[in-house]
Amino acid sequence: MLSTSDIATAHRPRSSTGQRVGATTPILTFLLVGAIALLLRLLNLGAFITMDEAAFWVHRSHLFLQAIQAGDPARTAISPHPGVTTMWLGSVGIILRQWLFAWNILHEDSYLTMLVWMRVPVALTHVGAILVGYLLLRRMVPHTLATLAALLWATDPFITAYSRVLHVDALAMSFSSLSVLAACYAWHHQGHPAWLVLSGGCAALALLSKLPALAVVPVVGIIWLWSGRRIVARIPSLLLWGGAFLVVLLLAWPAVWAAPAKVFDLLRFGVEVEGGEPHIGTTLFLGKQTHQPGPLFYPVALALRTTPWTLAGLLLLPLASRGRRPEIRTLAALAWFTILFVIAMSLFPKKLNRYAVLVFPALDILAAAGLVWAIEQLARLVPLVSRGKNLNDGQWVRQGSVLLLSLAALLNALWWHPYEIAAFNQALGGASAGARTFAIGWGEGLEQVADWLNQQPDITGRVVASTMLQTLQPLLRKGVQAYHAEDGTLPDNTGYAVIYVRVQWAGTAMPLEQFFGQAPPLHTVRIHGVDYAWIYDVPPPIAHPTHATFGSAMEFRGYGIDLSRLRATGALSLTVQWLALAPVSKDAADARLFVHVLDAQGQRYGQLDVAPAGPELPPSRWQPGRFITRVHPVPLPPDLPVGKYWLALGLYDRHDATRLPLRSPPPPENAPDDGEHVLLLPFEVTR
Repeated sequence: MLSTSDIATAHRPRSSTGQRVGATTPILTFLLVGAIALLLRLLNLGAFITMDEAAFWVHRSHLFLQAIQAGDPARTAISPHPGVTTMWLGSVGIILRQWLFAWNILHEDSYLTMLVWMRVPVALTHVGAILVGYLLLRRMVPHTLATLAALLWATDPFITAYSRVLHVDALAMSFSSLSVLAACYAWHHQGHPAWLVLSGGCAALALLSKLPALAVVPVVGIIWLWSGRRIVARIPSLLLWGGAFLVVLLLAWPAVWAAPAKVFDLLRFGVEVEGGEPHIGTTLFLGKQTHQPGPLFYPVALALRTTPWTLAGLLLLPLASRGRRPEIRTLAALAWFTILFVIAMSLFPKKLNRYAVLVFPALDILAAAGLVWAIEQLARLVPLVSRGKNLNDGQWVRQGSVLLLSLAALLNALWWHPYEIAAFNQALGGASAGARTFAIGWGEGLEQVADWLNQQPDITGRVVASTMLQTLQPLLRKGVQAYHAEDGTLPDNTGYAVIYVRVQWAGTAMPLEQFFGQAPPLHTVRIHGVDYAWIYDVPPPIAHPTHATFGSAMEFRGYGIDLSRLRATGALSLTVQWLALAPVSKDAADARLFVHVLDAQGQRYGQLDVAPAGPELPPSRWQPGRFITRVHPVPLPPDLPVGKYWLALGLYDRHDATRLPLRSPPPPENAPDDGEHVLLLPFEVTR
């Protein structure tokens, strides 16, 4: 166990001016890094639900906990990822939540509450990894580099995004990073053998998180070979590392020894199917839909997912790597780790940009080295420019530059929060460039969709059509059902349709394709300037769908005619349906609806003149994207002769009686003509 004195005194480095760093400085920095990492990972932890959590990891964690509590280790073989650390931490969150209820601290038992407490152990694990990583860096590199690297690691939006969810990628990242750093310290800096145990154990935990973390093993082998001693003398230390790896592997995943055949089949499936097969559908890369993105995918992902300063530091790294300083071997190991991972992952056809998060702590540390080199050059230049008037100018430059970079990194992280998952390098185009380059959308923004829907007065008892059922349903208020029909139909009580951003690369599934691009949305959810979700009004079914546009903003969408009470009431019942395409212009704000009843010769037998949606809702108040359905009785004379009749429907300006411009399909042949109107299907009047 690391004590405060360990942190304060272990490898207390000299600053670049030759003065020793005070004992309190590393303690305060340690606390600052921890506080920042904790804040960014716990703040608004239940902001939204990701697809994989809702579909897989919440349920898998419950199954895992049940297997442990039942004493059935074979049942812990659940996922091919294998996701063991994710399920362990999810199980801890379940137990923690149960305790809080038992102690009467928690009172709400919603899905989001459950998810938040399942995420808490994951977030704390990542905070702990950053702090241990910082402690290791302080023992291997100059304190300025260690501090800046830890702060970049703690504030990196891409890292933070996946450190806040119950998932596998970030856990593989944190454990892999610690394994490489601990191995570097133990073999290249003569650290205590206990660090080899930590390195081997973390490598096992990384592999138990996700199979691509296997890239740690060859990197550790390189570190071991590069330790500078004879191979025979190095073998015991390698055996210690391997022993720790095996022990943690067996202890953390009971199925390894209880059901090895089942574990093997799971892992084989993970490699051959999960990674070895192309995307089931298409994915998006560089603006094109594809099944196999190709070898450029991860280099582009690394560039776009960095922050501007991380990218700048990486570009400066070749200059910073000159010489034979003690930290060069550590930086080289991190560089090899990144290169090997990218090469290995590029061989698999299935690619997602979030897979690259595994090497981002390494990238941030490497970038910090490049930035510190630039700061050092600037610090040396300032005294020369000032002609030695103040010998401390260089030190102020160092401290001020690190402070400014750290502050910029923190403000950037807060600016993306809570949508760090949508963060892309602003220097390369930001979120918009990311949306054009990669498939985006993992559930973020659906909480805004739910908030808007829950505020609608007509939402209770209605169905919301969407393909994002598992991530949207828990956010909807009681009495609202999210629904998706595979047969392309919608229930009659469907009130709204939600199209999510995944349509950019996966296409729009029936029956939602009748809305996307066909009608203006009622509400659009945007995240950092990118449209993520569109909410559409779903009209009630109409007997005769029609598309005719009056003016520039009012579309006639269909009608229904009911003659069942014509003789009894002297009127037919006409149902009309409108769609507001845009805000209605002033000249149509008080438009009136006319309906003329015409015979085959065009003689008028009846008419209707009303507000199209009733006096309570004039066109000036129509909301773009909203369907309006109204029933109007059309009076007819009691002595109406038997025969065929047509309904001519149109809109006119009530002030000057001019009809609104109309765009509609041409009328049938031999139909009566009465100017700017829509001619509805004829109906028969019998005795």
